[in-house]
Amino acid sequence: MEERSLFIERTGVRLEFMGIPRVAGRVLGALLTAPTQGHTAGELAALLSASRAGISTGITYLTRVGLIERAPRPGERADRFRMRPHAWATLMEQGNRKLATLHDLAVEGQRILPTGADSGPLREMEEFYALWLRLFPEILTRWHTAEREGTGGEG
Repeated sequence: MEERSLFIERTGVRLEFMGIPRVAGRVLGALLTAPTQGHTAGELAALLSASRAGISTGITYLTRVGLIERAPRPGERADRFRMRPHAWATLMEQGNRKLATLHDLAVEGQRILPTGADSGPLREMEEFYALWLRLFPEILTRWHTAEREGTGGEG
């Protein structure tokens, strides 16, 4: 099996471990290593030896979470798909909003905590997510600065 195919398969397996459908992980692996113009669903099906229905499921999932986008080309009937610019920062921003929900839940839980209940878990939860929510915007700002400067996050 060639290196690209192995990478695609490893991406599917590793992302499945994170709760992402394996087919979506495989599609992601293919698009991470795709030519600039991306791939059509048919090309992805052939490359991954997968059904069009499976590819459609993967494309739908990855589009919904904001990692990929349609990239139609003039004169082609089939849509192409490619990695969405700034996909990783966008994904983390979405995740950060979910973490804010967990912070708010911890605050609410402490407010309604019955007398005698252990406040430790909710307090730890609130403090953890409060710190995360305080630090993450700085990380994101640094990333965008590095991206603009072309330092690839090393700046």
